[in-house]
Amino acid sequence: MMNQTSIISDLILWIEKNLEQPLSIDHVADKSGYSKWHLQRMFKKVTGQILGTYIRNRRLTHAAVALKLTSKPILDIAMQYRFDSQQTFTRSFKKQFSDTPATYRRNTLWDLEGIMPPIVLNRTRFMLPEPSFVNFPEKVFWGITYRNNCSLNQLIQNNAVFRKQFFTDYLAKYFKNHKMLPDRIYTFMRTHSDKDHIDEQQIFYTIGLEDNSIVDNIHKYVNQGGLYICFKYVGIPSGFSDFMSQVYFSALPRLNIKIRAGDVIEIHYDHSNLTASSIVSEIPLMECDYCVPIIMKDDAGCL
Repeated sequence: MMNQTSIISDLILWIEKNLEQPLSIDHVADKSGYSKWHLQRMFKKVTGQILGTYIRNRRLTHAAVALKLTSKPILDIAMQYRFDSQQTFTRSFKKQFSDTPATYRRNTLWDLEGIMPPIVLNRTRFMLPEPSFVNFPEKVFWGITYRNNCSLNQLIQNNAVFRKQFFTDYLAKYFKNHKMLPDRIYTFMRTHSDKDHIDEQQIFYTIGLEDNSIVDNIHKYVNQGGLYICFKYVGIPSGFSDFMSQVYFSALPRLNIKIRAGDVIEIHYDHSNLTASSIVSEIPLMECDYCVPIIMKDDAGCL
């Protein structure tokens, strides 16, 4: 017989895939095969959380991300995550995020307090190292900018796929004129909501160097700099998506910061083993600093 942790772990994975579907306690109990009373007791025992509250918090978290990263109407977002009216959605949203959905969307700074990560059982998650705070100066880089679209639900996973595609193209262009890469490669990522496709994000990803190296289609790129919070990642490339999820959904919501407009910067190190035929998935070890543009909450009133 499966132990309770395995049962609840499988159930959580199913809930995550079905947040836009009916998820009353009766629906979830039917899926689990247990009575709703037994299931709720088991869920609380294993996770320390109340099942119905967990589902609502996860739906509101997804709704908050949709408000900030898409142009989808608020009512549509409320309906997407199974709130029976915009009024009910607004009341629940304000309780979790201390702002109405409209105010939350309008704010130029993104306060992640209230974002609730999914519960993870049965496996050891990558432990994030302590972040550092860095003030980057405005600086000129030389690079190539790539662009793609993806749905909001696939933003983090597709980001890893796009990174592989973009790096493969960039490396092929670079090695036409050079034998070895420099010690550091910089990437600058920014996203914009797509007015023509309200469920999608436009991803702009610039790969560049500090010097004007001869690369096909290279252009000048100016990063505005400012205060960043940086997390170090050392691991296999396939683990980077889980790393990013933990940065945004676990680490940043606990800190006294707000995300401001600006590029997310990745600084990639140690490319001594890369060749013209290398692709990102073949790199045995990936080392980079992942830096998010922020402002301290205590300074937000000074803007």
